[in-house]
Amino acid sequence: METKKPNDNLEEALIQEKEKVVKQEFKEFWQVAIDFVKELFNIRKNSDKDFTRQIILENIPFRGHTAWLLIFSVMIASVGLNANSTPVVIGAMLISPLMGPIMGAGFAIGTNDIDTFKKSGINFLVMVTLSILTSFIYFKISPLAYESSELLARTSPTFFDVMIAFFGGLAGIVALTKKGFFNVISGVAIATALMPPLCTAGFGLATGNMHFFSGAMYLLLINSFFISLATFLIIKYLHFPVAHYLNSAKRRRISRFIYVLAVLVMIPSIMSFIKMYNEEIFKRSAASFVEKHIKYEGAQIIKTQINPQSKEVAVYLMGEIVPNETIEQWQSRLQNHPDFKDAVLRIYQSADNTREIEQNLSEKLKQQILDKLFKENKETIKNKDAQIKRLTAELVKLKQQKEQSRLPFDQFSKEAKTIFPDIKELSAGQLVNTDFKKHDTLPVFLVKWEKLPRYKRRRLEKTFYKWTKERLHLDTLKLVSLP
Repeated sequence: METKKPNDNLEEALIQEKEKVVKQEFKEFWQVAIDFVKELFNIRKNSDKDFTRQIILENIPFRGHTAWLLIFSVMIASVGLNANSTPVVIGAMLISPLMGPIMGAGFAIGTNDIDTFKKSGINFLVMVTLSILTSFIYFKISPLAYESSELLARTSPTFFDVMIAFFGGLAGIVALTKKGFFNVISGVAIATALMPPLCTAGFGLATGNMHFFSGAMYLLLINSFFISLATFLIIKYLHFPVAHYLNSAKRRRISRFIYVLAVLVMIPSIMSFIKMYNEEIFKRSAASFVEKHIKYEGAQIIKTQINPQSKEVAVYLMGEIVPNETIEQWQSRLQNHPDFKDAVLRIYQSADNTREIEQNLSEKLKQQILDKLFKENKETIKNKDAQIKRLTAELVKLKQQKEQSRLPFDQFSKEAKTIFPDIKELSAGQLVNTDFKKHDTLPVFLVKWEKLPRYKRRRLEKTFYKWTKERLHLDTLKLVSLP
């Protein structure tokens, strides 16, 4: 039986000690990393609950200055949507006071404050009514009210609108919980886009388009709910103090009422969220399927329309005619795909369905083509207008020179002889000059003087030159002196 030497025992002890040290160091490193991450994302430490409560309560009411500010911002946003100007719409959202009642509702639910919840609800209704009424009046009296792309974009909520509203609400309430971050609210108001749906709803009422009205109101409610939900979650996470009531039964009753109401509002919103999420997944999967499988040599896809409600995928092709066998293979592959149960693939080809393709081309595509043509023509017209303007200015100048040079020669010559008695003969005419790049017409005067000393004649030539230019209002002239 082999026995261990003392050196072997010592070596094993050293190895075990090293392993313990490594484990201890790794544990300490891991603890430091966890502490760093906790400190990095800790918002409880620097939260000012009194400041947050004060700011939220102050921004709930719509009275005086706030009401007028809302009206003006709605008018600006309506003009921006009408003119299809994104910067104007952003400017209107920057000054709009819409976040107050919405965040107030989330704060009230989180703190079990029934009075604040009532105020938030009433002021939210005032906000919506005043905004829609203002935009309704604008679009009713505006002679330029038409369905711009900015208006159309506010009638169909998407999954991305929900995500923007939720994370925008989180950013807003987190910013409010620390002093000095209140200016973030303006950015949140722009990101969540609360103002445009209200203006679009007013446009729908003014034009009698209930699809616009219902779609815009739906988008507004979705945005408002998820902003409130985000506010509620942060208020609960930061353990804001809840409202206390002397009557414990009343407190429990109020708590149940608030939570039941919140759940009632939450259920349709969550259902809408799930529906929009599934629609976006369907759109993305269908687009990927078309890109991957709908291929045929000589044929080109000019447009794809995906309707998640009817589960219809329409593909418009141009070029070589795709055989029916190939189309049937595409349809079979689509229907056998697990993501496209009950989906329908429709193929439109240019040769056999020209009229149908023309009817199904979206107005947006047509508008893009027209906009491109208009832009090109506008640039051409602009260049031609500049050229016409330049030529017109030159023509006016020539006419003025011609009119100014129409002074009767007899009268001019008499005046010249009176002022310059040393003139013996005087002739006038037009000289056409060119440097082979441009032509110019110059008035020319031939003057024959009496016998005079050279210095005196030169002085008279200069004086006669200046006098003739001023008398005939000429920019330039040519003077030839004859002895």
